[in-house]
Amino acid sequence: MLINNEETTLFCIYCQSETPHTVSYVNHTISAIACEACGNQMSIDVDAMQEFHQYIYERFSTKASRMSEEARQDLNTFLKSLPMRIISKPARFSSEYNQLSKEVKNYLNNIKKDDE
Repeated sequence: MLINNEETTLFCIYCQSETPHTVSYVNHTISAIACEACGNQMSIDVDAMQEFHQYIYERFSTKASRMSEEARQDLNTFLKSLPMRIISKPARFSSEYNQLSKEVKNYLNNIKKDDE
């Protein structure tokens, strides 16, 4: 998942105590931190489209090494699954791309709403 939220306890300078916070990430980059007690939020300007493209590029560029590792671990299973994977990979990639694209668009729409 490209965009996710994590719950943690941090020191809030407004509450002057440790309180639950939600930390939002875009491709492992912090994009916002919100205090659950007082509602104060700090947003960090993250180029979501750049992070999206970087994520897709990383997934695509590391595919060969991930497949090599699978082959080293169990060659028989790897060879048996290879024909079906070659056929289905374009559809799976397209589906993942579309899902992540929707996540980024929703994220960008939410930022625009927050700015208004």
